[in-house]
Amino acid sequence: MNTVQILGNLARDPEVRYTQSGRAVATFTVAATNTYIDSTTNETKEQTAFVNCVAWGKLGESVGNLRKGNRAFVEGRLQTRSYETQDGQKRYVTEVVAGFVGTSLLNDDNAPSNFDSFENTNQNENIPF
Repeated sequence: MNTVQILGNLARDPEVRYTQSGRAVATFTVAATNTYIDSTTNETKEQTAFVNCVAWGKLGESVGNLRKGNRAFVEGRLQTRSYETQDGQKRYVTEVVAGFVGTSLLNDDNAPSNFDSFENTNQNENIPF
């Protein structure tokens, strides 16, 4: 089973592009913060993971309406893909391919979460970049 769930805030505005066939693809980054107790100092600390995400089709178009700082819940699958740079080096990218993206209607950390689904989609095209 390959299922990922991320809850955090958008670290930047999503970028929406279109494949040659006209299908939308949005790329965005979610900053998800975990709190933990340092075992040596007994202090509460935070650790933030910046998770790259991609959304296809109508979901990608909807994600394009979000902005940096918006609270979002992303559910999808983890994917690693590779590409070649202009100088011939092979690079790898690991990202969450979103099947569901929900946003908090209040964008407030202390408010109860109320997430609405944009859409559940099927992703079959290659990313055009």
